[in-house]
Amino acid sequence: MRNIKPLLLTFFAAMCIILFTQCGGETKVQNGTKSNCTINIDSIKGLKIVYVNLDTIMYRYEFALDINKEMISKEARISATLDGKRKKLEEEIADFEYRCNAKLLATEEQFIEERDKIIKKEQEFVKLRDELYMQLESENMARSKELRDSINSYILEHNQTKGYDFILTKIGDNILYANSALDITMEIVEGLNKRYNKK
Repeated sequence: MRNIKPLLLTFFAAMCIILFTQCGGETKVQNGTKSNCTINIDSIKGLKIVYVNLDTIMYRYEFALDINKEMISKEARISATLDGKRKKLEEEIADFEYRCNAKLLATEEQFIEERDKIIKKEQEFVKLRDELYMQLESENMARSKELRDSINSYILEHNQTKGYDFILTKIGDNILYANSALDITMEIVEGLNKRYNKK
């Protein structure tokens, strides 16, 4: 069976935006080769740059934890439903095979009718399983979007008073080095939880 926790974490990580800057114009560098990117160091001095650790937000934001619990619970209910139906189907298949081997099916028509019933039930089971997991995945995507929107809207609101030029997202080891003094993760987590608990 699928495990929703890795799916959630993967989806949450995938929701982050990576910005690439393209520079135009050709300039000569010291070794005489041409570069397609011009960077004016003076233009970035004095910028207020901070970062948030998305992994920490996902493990400490109560809304994210509630969504995760909710989705794990829904997957467990789906698994229990499917396990019950699978067990019943397996019993019916075993009974059909026993009756075939014991020659308890009197005619070929009876055999075909019983076999077709089993095939139909197997197809219905596969269809139900696929529908339930598609619904779960669709709901997971909707809840992930709701979570992402919640985090983004709070960060924008928070930045109105702070005036940062850049708020970067750290996921795993995507940032090679960052001064921990620039980490505003806990500030964001506290604000997110305060807002969430007011609802």
